[in-house]
Amino acid sequence: MAAAALHLASFSIASTNQHESHPMDKDLPSSSGYFKDCKTLPQLKQLHCLNTKKGLNDNSSFVNSLVSACSEMGNSESLGYAQKALELFIEDNGIMGNPYMFNSLIRGYSSCGNYDKAIWVFHQMESVGVKPDKFTFPFLLSACTKSAAWSEGVQVHGSIVKMGFGKDLFVENSLIHLYGECGDIDCMRNVFDKMCERNAVSWTSLIGGYARKDCFKEAISLFFEMVELGVRPTPVTMVLVLSACAKLQDLELGEKVCGYIYDLGVEINTQVVNALVDLYMKCGAMDTAKQLFREGFEKNLVLCNTTMSNYVRNGLPTEALHVLANMNQHGLRPDRVTMLSVASACSQMGHFSLGKCCHGYVLRNGLDGWDSICNAIIDMYMKLGKQAMASKIFGLMPNKTIVTWNSLIAGFVRNGDVNSAWKYFNEMPESDLVSWNIMLGALVQESMFMEAIEFFHVMQSEGMEPDTVSMVGVASACGYLGSLDLAKWVHTYIKKKKIHCDMRLGTALVEMFSRCGDPQSAMQVFRKMVKRDVSAWTAAIGVMTMQGNGGGAIKLFNEMLRQGVRPDGVLFVRLLTSLSHSGLVKQGWKVFRSMKDTYGITPQVVHYGCMVDLLGRAGLVREALTLIQSMPMEPNEVIWGSLLASCRKHKNVKIAEYAADKIIKLDPDRTGTYVLLSNIYASAGKWTDVAKVRLQLKEQGVSKVPGSSSIDVNGKIYEFTSNDEYHSDMIHIKPMLEELNSRLSEAGHVPDLTNVLLNVEEYEKEHLLSQHSEKLAIAFALVSTRPGTTIRVVNNLRMCSDCHSFAKLVSQVYNRDIIIQDNNRFHVFRQGVCSCKDFW
Repeated sequence: MAAAALHLASFSIASTNQHESHPMDKDLPSSSGYFKDCKTLPQLKQLHCLNTKKGLNDNSSFVNSLVSACSEMGNSESLGYAQKALELFIEDNGIMGNPYMFNSLIRGYSSCGNYDKAIWVFHQMESVGVKPDKFTFPFLLSACTKSAAWSEGVQVHGSIVKMGFGKDLFVENSLIHLYGECGDIDCMRNVFDKMCERNAVSWTSLIGGYARKDCFKEAISLFFEMVELGVRPTPVTMVLVLSACAKLQDLELGEKVCGYIYDLGVEINTQVVNALVDLYMKCGAMDTAKQLFREGFEKNLVLCNTTMSNYVRNGLPTEALHVLANMNQHGLRPDRVTMLSVASACSQMGHFSLGKCCHGYVLRNGLDGWDSICNAIIDMYMKLGKQAMASKIFGLMPNKTIVTWNSLIAGFVRNGDVNSAWKYFNEMPESDLVSWNIMLGALVQESMFMEAIEFFHVMQSEGMEPDTVSMVGVASACGYLGSLDLAKWVHTYIKKKKIHCDMRLGTALVEMFSRCGDPQSAMQVFRKMVKRDVSAWTAAIGVMTMQGNGGGAIKLFNEMLRQGVRPDGVLFVRLLTSLSHSGLVKQGWKVFRSMKDTYGITPQVVHYGCMVDLLGRAGLVREALTLIQSMPMEPNEVIWGSLLASCRKHKNVKIAEYAADKIIKLDPDRTGTYVLLSNIYASAGKWTDVAKVRLQLKEQGVSKVPGSSSIDVNGKIYEFTSNDEYHSDMIHIKPMLEELNSRLSEAGHVPDLTNVLLNVEEYEKEHLLSQHSEKLAIAFALVSTRPGTTIRVVNNLRMCSDCHSFAKLVSQVYNRDIIIQDNNRFHVFRQGVCSCKDFW
């Protein structure tokens, strides 16, 4: 500090001596140069004082130079000094001043970020009668643009037209830039279209305006129009257009744009390299991006930050941290943008100690003053499972924004602590749509589907306009409820409110209609989707699965491949399940083998489970056991459970006992195993073994889960449990059941008594069969709905063969379509035929 003060003192003395040995004449050619040479305000004040003593203060050229030099310094103190000097000049000389003085002030205030003051100077300029010139308006419009002062900009535009500067190229370019930054595409385009002359700045401002409104295709189209007209783009133009290609993730278009960089000889600076790296990374061309990063321009902080954020976005945290190490080697100091990527990388890697180091760096360098950094650290600790640390940071934050609250609440939801999420949600001083969407998603995550629909209605009553994310949650809840009326309302609501249906929402709607037993609507939504990723195709194949249409699933799979979409492991689960429900063993083996041979996807235990189910359903129980024994991984209880279920269907007691023993060793508390084995013994008439198994269940204090069916009648859900003779609606159901049994008996229905797994008389078995929950629901629907109305039943267990044949005959005798969703699939009964072709 002492050395700096001494240097400043010597500079002042030298300046004073120089002024004394070289007197300035009245024209001030050298005085303006001296003002420009002043680096600090004290130096400038000293020179001003000297010239004032020489009587130069009343000279307008002198004041012009003084105000201009102060404006160049660009701080509030220097600009205040300039403004005071201008006011004294006007007061002392009784003249208005000139445009140059005011223009300099406007430019200075705009440059230092005091945009309101810049606009105020313009009004002062008008009030004292100084007429603006063509240089005034670009500076003034720059202030309006930077402060997003659209209304003031429109007023300035009116003044421009009134004063005859509307055809000045620089003024027009400033107007285009203003309207583009403020998002007024129509006004921006109107100015551009009326221009007599356009240059690269005009086109670049127009392209930038479209890009900022996310009109990326229009921005790129304008670029091609620009070069066709022979206007050479600038590096700024290229950055805007390459960024638009990156946002569209269109590598082919991006490389076409890149070609113009070399063809037109556009300067390649660090900003252009940064845009190219961003383009290649967002489009998945990682190798090209890495090569550009390694071999491109000298590393700078912006380029490193862009590369790191893209690595994190693509789930490559280790590579992001390698860039961090590279930054240290080049002496680049991480900033808050860097630390946002580092925090995200730590959470992706699950690296707690590294996360603490990241937090420590933030604290040591004062970056915790940024809300975005604190939010990222909270999110990081939440993802690392350190809820207490995240809550502590939240508690210490003096300025908690809505984003901060949302970060904390989302973390609780992600960790399954919904109670804490509700607590903080209810404590929020104010909430936004994101807050409500988080809680809506939490209810769906917790399988609280009716509550999610009710929450959605509350959300609407609170004035929250739902968006795409909201409707994904509502559609998911509706699908699990299986209510077609509600599903149709959701779809209509989306169209009525013009909510953007992106791939995620489209996929959710396909799943919703599929789960609600409306495959036609599901496929209509799918076919109307503009873009379809592998998740969308998986949902469509799921529609075929619920219908038991394995052939349709294969057709969709082949269509997907023709469109260039690569399958993943989840899709193969759906496809193999669909083939399993259709009994297509040959096709199933072909698909299973193609996973690794053709697509390089190693089958996981879930895929083996699908094959075991496929073979078991087709009666190939021994082949299923052989496949299990050849698995490269240990089979889990689900695999053995699938085999056990096949043994029940095909009455293979020996293999059933073997499978049950394996399950009990893996999961002794899995009560379903005992129930299933008991049923297998009962089907084979081994009542002693049945008694032993049921005794084991009794000792464990577990009872068999009763069959339960629900039905939606006039917007109300009715639920029925097997053998529930005391249901409140039994007074209506019992007579209908008697009528049903009589009419179906006449039509040739013979009860399948093998479905009664109790050692009782046949007449008792017939009575027990008549009390199955599906039959109670169907009987209630027949007396509660109009003739011809489709009956929709949701059942918690797999349909028994007797209920299946019963439903087929009801659909024929009563001319009703009946749709039953059991825990396995949909059955659509129409005129005595089921969509599953009796294979389920």
